[in-house]
Amino acid sequence: MRWYLVVIFAYILAVMQTTLFAPHLLGLSAFGGAVRPDLLLVMALFVALRGEPAAVFIAGWCLGLAEDLSFGQGPLGVTAMLFGLAAWAVCLIRGLLLPARVLTQVLLVLTVVFVVRLPQQVLLWWLAGAPVDVVLALQRGCGDALYTAILAPYLLWLLARTVPRSGALSQ
Repeated sequence: MRWYLVVIFAYILAVMQTTLFAPHLLGLSAFGGAVRPDLLLVMALFVALRGEPAAVFIAGWCLGLAEDLSFGQGPLGVTAMLFGLAAWAVCLIRGLLLPARVLTQVLLVLTVVFVVRLPQQVLLWWLAGAPVDVVLALQRGCGDALYTAILAPYLLWLLARTVPRSGALSQ
């Protein structure tokens, strides 16, 4: 895998996610908190649709660690492990998907972001010793998943145009 592409895009997306999607700019305030798209998870899904399973888990874990370091929501490694497992799971079922279709991209991103966000919120509250509010976790997970799913086809299209298909992520 050409890691320099993943690093360059991860850096750009992390900067965009922390600056452009702050609550007072393009981030939304809803459900008792900030709702923001998860661009690094979309990048992990892009790698999952193109890379080898072992490299996909490592790339997903690294992208999750970048999000852990960017937002500092809790202990390091929670988001990293969830990203790695989600990317690996998508890599295993990618043969059943039609990733070139926009509807498939939206539904895949919607599902994966929700499946990652819900346990992430619950785990972070539980590890912090705060009371776990499942309804609030569901609301924030839905908000993040919807916002990410709206932007995902554009980001996936841009990544597909920038990263050549012929072995760029398989070497």
